[in-house]
Amino acid sequence: RSNAPLMIGHAAGAYLADNVNAGDVIALGWGRTLKFAINELPRRPIARTTVVSMLGGLTHAQPLNPTESAWEFAEKIGAECFLLPVPVYADRPEQREAFMSQRSVQDVVFRARRANIAVLSVGSFSNDSPIANYGFIKPSELEELQAAGAVGDILCHFIDAEGRLVDHEVNRRVCAYPLQDLSDIPAIVLVSGGQEKIAIMRAALANTKISVLITDEDAAKGLLNR
Repeated sequence: RSNAPLMIGHAAGAYLADNVNAGDVIALGWGRTLKFAINELPRRPIARTTVVSMLGGLTHAQPLNPTESAWEFAEKIGAECFLLPVPVYADRPEQREAFMSQRSVQDVVFRARRANIAVLSVGSFSNDSPIANYGFIKPSELEELQAAGAVGDILCHFIDAEGRLVDHEVNRRVCAYPLQDLSDIPAIVLVSGGQEKIAIMRAALANTKISVLITDEDAAKGLLNR
C-alpha cells in the first residue's frame, strides 16, 4: 500500500492547524487520508467552531467512519459537532428520501450548507479503498458503476471523468450532502493522492470549485500531464 495517504495527511493536518479560525464552521467528508490529517491536528481549542459531518455513518462500527472522523476533529479543536443520524447508504431510493426528509437530518444538512470550509477526500476503485472493503456496496454494483463510467466517488456519490453523477441506483441511495450544493460552501479543501486517485481527483476538480488541493508529488504530476 502507498504511504501517500500518511504523507498527505501530515501536510493536511498542518494546513488545517494553520487555517481553521475562531467561529469557523467546518463541513467534513471522510476517508483514510482525512483520518490521518485529523490524527495530525494538534489538540488546541479554537473558539466558537463547529464540525458538521457531510455523510451518514457506518452501521458496522469501524475506526474509519464519517461519524468517528467528525467527532475526533471536533474533540481536537473543542468544536460543537453535528452528525447525520442515518446510514451512509439506504437500502432503497425511497428509504433514502424518508431518511433525508427527517427534520433532524435536514437541520444537519442546513448547517453543512452554512459552513465556510469543507474538507473532502475522494475514493477510487482500488482494492484497498474503504468503499470496496466495507461491504456496503456489492462487488456487482461496483462493477456496474465502473461500466457506467464512474471513476470513483466524492462524498460517496459516484462520478464520471467529467465530474458528473453516474446514473445508477447507488447514487439514489446515498445519504449525504448533495454534490450540487457544494458551491454553497466558500472554501473547499480536497485532501487526496496516490497514482490510483488521479482519475477521480481530475473528475472532482473538473466539476467542483476546489480552493485548495493537498496531494503528493506523483499525483500532482499526473494531474498536470494530461
